[in-house]
Amino acid sequence: MSYRLYYFPIRGRGEQIRVLLHALDVPFENEHVNGERFRELRSQQPPPLDFAALPMLEDGEFRLVQGPVIMAYIGRAHGASPSTPRQAARAESITLAAEDLRMQYFKLFGDDAAAKQAEFLDGPWTNRWLPAFERLLESNESTQHFVGRDLTFADAAVWDVLDAFSTYIEGASVKGAPGLQAFYDDFAARGSVAKYLGARPA
Repeated sequence: MSYRLYYFPIRGRGEQIRVLLHALDVPFENEHVNGERFRELRSQQPPPLDFAALPMLEDGEFRLVQGPVIMAYIGRAHGASPSTPRQAARAESITLAAEDLRMQYFKLFGDDAAAKQAEFLDGPWTNRWLPAFERLLESNESTQHFVGRDLTFADAAVWDVLDAFSTYIEGASVKGAPGLQAFYDDFAARGSVAKYLGARPA
């Protein structure tokens, strides 16, 4: 099985997929898509990009877009998806929640970025998102993971969005949520993840 991941040369919505693949030690080709290549992909017939969207995962002749769905697909293919319907649904719910937070993250740049970021950190980040993720960890049977006792795609989804905030939003931190801080540190210390993080561009 050989994957090819198409995404722009930024972290964005594609990074959670890269992180998951590295966490699972699954080899893949990482194709950076510049503006010209993106226009080319969108103009091809039949169009390879459903909804004209990236990221796109290519698995042989099978192509899939939408980040959270790609995460679940990889998880199911490589033993990183819960085995019961309820736990699988919980993993998908958490992954979609991480995507909701990622959408909020994208809105914090541009005009008046500093003011928007400060307001978000003082409000939803502190009062909604960190407590929610902390409660989910505490309610799980293993506080190293969000669902079950083993790595799932939900772990990579949450870790990536927390990392985006911690890296690019001044003042963002998970230090006020000790369980979440431990999860964040433990995930980043996983051998294959740590190796990838040490080599990836800033």
